[in-house]
Amino acid sequence: MAEDKLQYKLIFQDLLEGVVAGDKKGVIQLLKSGLLQPESMHQLPPDIPHFTGRQVELEQVKACLQQAMPKEEATLNSSQQATPHSSFPISSFNKLCIVTGIAGVGKSTLAIHAAHKLDSDFPDAQLYINLGGTESQSQEPLAILASFLRALGIEDGLMPETLKERTQLYRSLLSNKRALILLDNARDEAQISPLLPDSPNCGVLATTRKQFTNFAEATVVDLEVMAEADALAMLRSLVGLEPSDTELEASNNLINLCHRLPLAIRITSGILRNQPNGKIVAYTHQLADERQRLTQLYLRDLAVRASLTLNYQELDATAARLFRLLGLLNGLNFSLPIAAALLDVELTVAKESVEYLVERQLLEPACQTESQQERYCFHDMVRSFARGQLAQEELGSERQAGRLRVARWYLENSQKLTKALNHQTRQQLTHALVESKEQSLEAIEQNLLAGALHWFEIERSNLLASLEWAYQAQAWDIVVPFAKNLVNFFDNRAYWADWERTQLWSLEATRELGNAQEEAYTLTNLGKVYFRQGDWGHTIDRYRQSLSIFQKLGDSHAAGMTWGNLANIYSQQGDWLKARDGYEQSLNNFRKLGDRNK
Repeated sequence: MAEDKLQYKLIFQDLLEGVVAGDKKGVIQLLKSGLLQPESMHQLPPDIPHFTGRQVELEQVKACLQQAMPKEEATLNSSQQATPHSSFPISSFNKLCIVTGIAGVGKSTLAIHAAHKLDSDFPDAQLYINLGGTESQSQEPLAILASFLRALGIEDGLMPETLKERTQLYRSLLSNKRALILLDNARDEAQISPLLPDSPNCGVLATTRKQFTNFAEATVVDLEVMAEADALAMLRSLVGLEPSDTELEASNNLINLCHRLPLAIRITSGILRNQPNGKIVAYTHQLADERQRLTQLYLRDLAVRASLTLNYQELDATAARLFRLLGLLNGLNFSLPIAAALLDVELTVAKESVEYLVERQLLEPACQTESQQERYCFHDMVRSFARGQLAQEELGSERQAGRLRVARWYLENSQKLTKALNHQTRQQLTHALVESKEQSLEAIEQNLLAGALHWFEIERSNLLASLEWAYQAQAWDIVVPFAKNLVNFFDNRAYWADWERTQLWSLEATRELGNAQEEAYTLTNLGKVYFRQGDWGHTIDRYRQSLSIFQKLGDSHAAGMTWGNLANIYSQQGDWLKARDGYEQSLNNFRKLGDRNK
């Protein structure tokens, strides 16, 4: 979220390596400009170009979300602001509009366009999240609320732990704001219930393929395929030409072959745009033939699949291969450097192919900065098609090679960015930039921390997937350092399950490599995971295992630190004898080293 506030090009990563040491003023200006500031309460994706039709549905959405707050509700809300807010669900929240419909019918397009039309009605905040309801990794309310709360100004150190507490704080913060919350691609009622505010000053717009029945006061806009006139107008607008009389009938046939689904029409327009007159007639025949070949599909799926197939067949070799390889990714969106890593080409080459795929309506910009659009995504039906082509046309060895290139890219860049999450190295970076008086030490350090945390957050699903790819491929040389690079992030955001899982992969990797030193450090990290959760038994077990290895290796410093960690736990348990013994053992190890600071 709020990707529009983060220009995460490699200048930030170069900064962390000191590569841009000769341009410190430029870096300070970048920090000052806010491009590394992730927190934003205005998160809407870009409005949709060439929006056509849907005027009745658009007015339904606006009528729901612009309805006035009843006086009795306003009085009640004002009198209750000082009291704890209700828990979820809020089945009677009436400024909730749910847009439903089949895949490819344009639910997200309508919702985003409507949200932009309504932004002046909700000037304080417009929060957006793609809930991933149709993806295997749909997002859970606990994590979504953390993201929204950060945008509303809550620091990680003050973040409540439970879903109920986060919901109450979220509703409290929104109680005096005019905010619009856009919940795109919802999975079910349980996913969105905790995300509903309880203030009539706020509005919620949700999209889903399912029928929700638990929100009695909600306005439901059931989106059907486009009217013929609107579909024809959309095709003409996207293609950028006025069809000749001979093509008018072909255009009508074409939109019906697309089942008047906006997604299928957009994909079709990717082929026809800027083509000479006469192309529509020929393409309509091709599409009819392709539909005949795909008669086993459902009608609506057939319309999209046939359009996709013809569009894909006309791609150049590089763009077609990138399209297939992008099907490997699990995250909801990706950046240009990932496209370059998949193809194993320079960034400029990848950029050309990505922009070509966007032009052909096979990719969509996922966000934008003032200067350019930085991240891209698939419609989930297009992603499914890409994965089908990937399975058919790319050898298993090529798929694995692509995955490992992505894993190495994330390994290298997480190594750079994790430096900003470590207090000591972050201070070193801050002091290296302080020659300019345009920003204070504190402001620079906060920007470094915020920028790095945001990078890890928006890349989280891709980071986890690529590390798992490396683990599955037994690329142990990637797994161990990669897992280590994620520790600071998981610790900062309290992602205990992710931390434990990745360290268990790392533990297996260290043993396969026969690297006892890294095995001991991984066991220590696992101990920290359990310590953070108050699981003293597992913490002590992991620390004792790591201690045994450090002692065998003769690493007195690491052994001393581990004895100290064990002593701290025994002290918290009230086992004073074991605590005293642990501190004495720690002290003895440091005395061997002559380290009086410990």
